[in-house]
Amino acid sequence: MKLTLALLLFLLLVPAANAQDNIIVNSITFAGNKAFKSDVLRGIMLTKQSPAAIWRFTYSLGHIVGDSAQYLDPMVFKADLQRVKQFYLDNGYIYANVDSSMRFDGEGRTVDITVKIKEGPPAFVTRLRYHGIADTTKSFRELMADKPAIAIGKRYSYKQVDAEVQRVLGLLQNNGFAYARKDSSVVSFSLPRHDTVATAVDLYFYSGLQYRWGQLSVLPIDSGNIPFEKRIVLREMMFKPGDIYSIAKKTESEQRLYALNMFEAARIITPEKPPEIDTLAGVISLRPRPKHEITPELLMDDENNAFNFGGGLGYVHRDFLGDARLLSINTSLLLQSFQLVTFSSKVLSDTVTVGRIDATAQLTQPYFFSNATSLTWGVSFLVDKQMPYVQLVLRNKVRVSDRLAQFTTAYLDWDVERAKVDSLQAIPLPQGLEKPQFNSIISLTLQRDKTNDPFSPTSGFFNLMTLEEGGVIPNVISSLFKHSNFPYARYWKMTLLGKWFFSMNDNGTNVFAMKAKFGYAQQYGTYEQNLNGPIPLNYRFFAGGSGSIRGWRTRELGNVASPEFGGNTLVETNFEDRFLLAGDFGGVLFVDAGNLWNSYKDITLNTIAAATGFGLRYNTFFGPLRVDFGFRLFDPYAQAGHQFIFQKTGRELLSEMIVHFGILQAF
Repeated sequence: MKLTLALLLFLLLVPAANAQDNIIVNSITFAGNKAFKSDVLRGIMLTKQSPAAIWRFTYSLGHIVGDSAQYLDPMVFKADLQRVKQFYLDNGYIYANVDSSMRFDGEGRTVDITVKIKEGPPAFVTRLRYHGIADTTKSFRELMADKPAIAIGKRYSYKQVDAEVQRVLGLLQNNGFAYARKDSSVVSFSLPRHDTVATAVDLYFYSGLQYRWGQLSVLPIDSGNIPFEKRIVLREMMFKPGDIYSIAKKTESEQRLYALNMFEAARIITPEKPPEIDTLAGVISLRPRPKHEITPELLMDDENNAFNFGGGLGYVHRDFLGDARLLSINTSLLLQSFQLVTFSSKVLSDTVTVGRIDATAQLTQPYFFSNATSLTWGVSFLVDKQMPYVQLVLRNKVRVSDRLAQFTTAYLDWDVERAKVDSLQAIPLPQGLEKPQFNSIISLTLQRDKTNDPFSPTSGFFNLMTLEEGGVIPNVISSLFKHSNFPYARYWKMTLLGKWFFSMNDNGTNVFAMKAKFGYAQQYGTYEQNLNGPIPLNYRFFAGGSGSIRGWRTRELGNVASPEFGGNTLVETNFEDRFLLAGDFGGVLFVDAGNLWNSYKDITLNTIAAATGFGLRYNTFFGPLRVDFGFRLFDPYAQAGHQFIFQKTGRELLSEMIVHFGILQAF
C-alpha cells in the first residue's frame, strides 16, 4: 500500500515539476528595497529573468550571441528568497523580511515575479575590540590602528568583519606570527532604538609564537639537478636568515623567482605544523624551464593606437654565460593594413601599407648590484612603414630597472640610434629629417601600478611619468671633436599618464574607467646651428586611433599642418563604462576628448576634439578582443553648422563612423 501511494505521488509530482520547468521567468522586480539597488539583489539570486526574445533567438542559432530562456524552479526560488534575506542580515539589516508574489500569464507559460522587502532599521557599529593579539609593541599598535576595515559609526557589514579579520591576520603573519589564525568573531546586536541598532564586534585571534627565518635549502621538484648555482636562487630572496618571518616577503620572493623566466614552478615551503623553536627553515622548491627554446609567435598588439597583426620567431637562452642571464632573439612582422598587401606589393615604397619589421637581440642581467635592480642591453633594427614615409632605425638600448617599492618601479633608459627617414608622398618631411640622424636619448620613467588585473582591471589605478632628453651626449662629442659632422636631435620631453578604475557593482561586471594623458616636447637649438635636427618621428606624439580619440583613425587627428608627422603637445581624456552583456560578451560606452598641437600655447577650447560611441568585447584567456564604433561628438575642423554631432544627419554620422579593432582594453 505504501509503495502504491509513493508511486502515485511520484507520478503526480513529476508532471508538476516539468510544468514548472516550462514556465519562463519573464521579469524579476523588487519592492521596498531602499538600501540596495535591484540589480545588486537580482545578482544574488540563481533564478534569472529571461533575455529578450531577440537574444533567445540568436542564441538558438549557435550559442554564440545572446542567452537561453530562464525557467522557474520553485525550490531554487525558495532558496533565492533566503539568499536575499541573508544578504540583508550580512549587511546590518537583521530585522529584514523577504516575501514574494507571482503573476502568471493567461496560459501559464510565463511568470512575472515581485520580491517584496521590508528592510527594517540598519545596525551601526558602536564598539570594536580585539582579543588574543600577542604583539603589543607601539609599532604594531600603530599598524592595527591604520585604516581598519570596520569603522565605528558606520553600518555593519559581514564583509567588513571578514576583511578586518584578514587584515589583522596579514599584519600578524607579516610580523613573525606565521601560524596566526582566527578563533572566532562575536557580533552583538541591541534592540532597535531611534530607528537604528547598536552593534558590538569582538574579534578573537590565536597568535602563537613569533618566528624568524632559519636556513633555506634549494631542491628541484623533479629528480635531477638545478642547472646553475644555488646562490642565484638565494640572492632573489627578499629576506635572509634571522629576519622576522613575513608572508608578504615570502610571496614577493616567489614572484621574483618567476620573473627570472627560469622556472615553470617556484615555491617556498615552510613546516605545516608550528615548530617548537622560534625559527622556520624553508625549502625553495623549483622546476626549471628548458635552457634553450625556439618559439614561433602569432602577434597582436595595439601599438601606435592601431590594431597590428602578424607573426614572429623567438629564441631564448636561459643562463647565458651563467649568473641567470637571459638572452633573447626575436624577429617579427606586424601589419595594420595587411588586407592591402599582395605578393607583388612593394610594401616599403607604396603609400597604402602600414606596418613594421623588428629584429632584436637582448641580454638581461637580473641581478645588478641588488636583487631589486636589473640591467638589460639590446640591439635592434626597425623598419617603421607609414603611409607618407618609411623610417629605418638601428638602435642600441641600455635599461636599468629598479623596484623602488611593492607597486612602484623606476626605469632608466639610454638609447643610441641612427634613424633615416624617406618620404613616400608629396608631403615634405619636417625640416632636418632629410638627412639621417645620430641620436642619444636618455629617459627616466616612474611607474606605479595598483590595478587588480593586467588585462581587464576592475579597481585600482596606474600612474606613469617619463622625463626624456635628447642631445646632451652628441653635443658634448661635437664640442670635443670640432670636425664631427653628424645631425642629431636636441630636445626635452615629458609624459604624464593616469588610469583609474572603479567597480560599479559587487561582482565587477560593471566598471567605470578613466584615462588622462598629457605630453609636451620642446626643441632647443636649431638645425642651422651644429646640425641640430628636429625631434625624431618615433619620439613624437600622435593622436587618433583605438586607444586615443576614437572618432579619428590613428595619426589622423591634430591641430598641426601634418598630423601624420606628429606634434609636440598632446592632451587626451577617455571615459568608459564597461559592462557584461552575456557570457563572455561585454559592451562599452565611451567619450573621448583631446587633440595634438605644436605648442601648449596653441591649446584653445574650440580646438579640442571629442568623440563618443560604443564597443563590443569578447573575453578570452589572454584578454578581451574588441571592436569600437566611434562618432565625432565635436569636430573642430568641420565647417560651421556641422561641428557638433546633433548638427549632422544620420547619413553624415554613418559616413564619418570609424571602426577600430583591438586586443585588450582601450586603456
